[in-house]
Amino acid sequence: MKVGYYTILILFVFVSLLGCKKTEELIDFTEEDEVLLGEKLSEAILEDESFGVIPSEGNSIAYGYANSRLNEITSSSAISKSEEFNWTITLFDDETRQAFALPGGYIYVSTGMIFYLANEDQFSGLLAHLVAHVDQSHITERLFFKYGVNGLKSIATSGDAEKLNQIIADLDLRGTYIEFSRANELAADTLSVSLLAGSDQACSAWGVCMDRALNVQPELISVFNGAHRLDTNRLEPIDEVAGSLGCDTTIDDESDNRFISFRNSLP
Repeated sequence: MKVGYYTILILFVFVSLLGCKKTEELIDFTEEDEVLLGEKLSEAILEDESFGVIPSEGNSIAYGYANSRLNEITSSSAISKSEEFNWTITLFDDETRQAFALPGGYIYVSTGMIFYLANEDQFSGLLAHLVAHVDQSHITERLFFKYGVNGLKSIATSGDAEKLNQIIADLDLRGTYIEFSRANELAADTLSVSLLAGSDQACSAWGVCMDRALNVQPELISVFNGAHRLDTNRLEPIDEVAGSLGCDTTIDDESDNRFISFRNSLP
């Protein structure tokens, strides 16, 4: 009986150790890995001429404005990865109303989306929502379902061009894009308010942007709306969070000229 007991005990300890090792491997996807993955994916997009990426060289006015909006958001104390992530914005020439984000801080907005939006508050609200998704690693989590943690880490570190292009194809960046869970969307809504609190824009600006997407020619922005599960039920919680924070929800009309100049500077 004693021999049997100790044999079972040894097997239990052995299996437990294996389980611990497996758990460590599964959670070993660091913020540095996220930045590296986003960097590799960004490089693959830049090499794909079909995206129509607008170069920063020769477009200093457009990028100066876009970066000023992004920098204001990512400098908020509410963000958790301001130092770790490589927050950058890339504009691409495409009539589709699309905007998306990649792991590690890489934000993309199409000219079609920019011309669809009416003012700076809506643009900043859009960026704040995308930043919130990235800051909470929602994009990375969604990719885990397809590639697994270890598989995604391998792609990030190896920079395998074929697999990177496969990820871009799977993301369908100008088609349907990945659909976030309802919980992730609500979390991004809430964080967007905190990110905009204290900025030049209304802290509820993402709600203002969402309201436009739902009511002004929504068929033109159906891809973005579908990916982010936009619906009117999410507007009230944003206002409630803004009320609890006591932040300014006033639309900054004086910024309209800046936004118009930004749009006019695009090639």
